[in-house]
Amino acid sequence: MNRSIAMESRLDKLEQDNRRLKLALGLLLLVLTAIPLAGAVMPQQIPEMITAQGFYVIDENGTRRAGMNAAGIAYWDYNGAPRVMMHTDGIRYNDENGSVIWSTPPR
Repeated sequence: MNRSIAMESRLDKLEQDNRRLKLALGLLLLVLTAIPLAGAVMPQQIPEMITAQGFYVIDENGTRRAGMNAAGIAYWDYNGAPRVMMHTDGIRYNDENGSVIWSTPPR
């Protein structure tokens, strides 16, 4: 009887060790999976300065809607026609055909 109790005790310890090993392996896999995912969702470092010759805003169709460069700022309508332009020589408002409907006096 003493032998069967010893065998049962050893079997219980072995099963407990097996459960701990499975738990440790599961946690390790979870950590190894979470590390790359955490890196993917971390915000990128914001640069102190952005250098460009121009910036453009495009809509979901790829149509240029607004732009800014050394010459000035411009806004385009849904059809891609320039509607408002602010340059060093003044401001112009165009209709849908591109004709000037208002502008500041020339300098």
